[in-house]
Amino acid sequence: MNTATSRALAEQERATWQAYFDATRLLFEELDRRVNEDAGISLADFGVLARLADADEWGMRMTDLADSTVFSKSRISHAVDRLETLGLVERRACPTDRRGSYASLTDAGRHKLTEAMPGHSETVRRHFFEQLNTEEVDGFRASMTAVKKSLQETDPASVA
Repeated sequence: MNTATSRALAEQERATWQAYFDATRLLFEELDRRVNEDAGISLADFGVLARLADADEWGMRMTDLADSTVFSKSRISHAVDRLETLGLVERRACPTDRRGSYASLTDAGRHKLTEAMPGHSETVRRHFFEQLNTEEVDGFRASMTAVKKSLQETDPASVA
């Protein structure tokens, strides 16, 4: 076994990891509560709608949508089915691949995202950005970019 992977975290590493883990969990819980209160959707639904809002007029291929969210391909299919039932998303067949499909926002989905966005942004700003100075924000972005790159190099299919 590789000693780098078998040794326990040093105290500074453990404390840093625990602080990150706890803060992330609490922030996600608060964001989930807020978008549910403001728009009646979950944070996971908000994430799907936000990704689709950034897509072109076709929407996004389901595989690309799964890769850009925290969902597996099967879970994104169920999430889109549920959002489609609510009238927030529509699914279309891919014109070049009979097995593929696209998901896109409906007008109701755009409206729902518009309802959720101000509270989401305010919560992120208040609990994240207002706690950090400019240098800390730049350092955090650089750190998370390095972590993401490391994970993508380990398994490119696992992290969009």
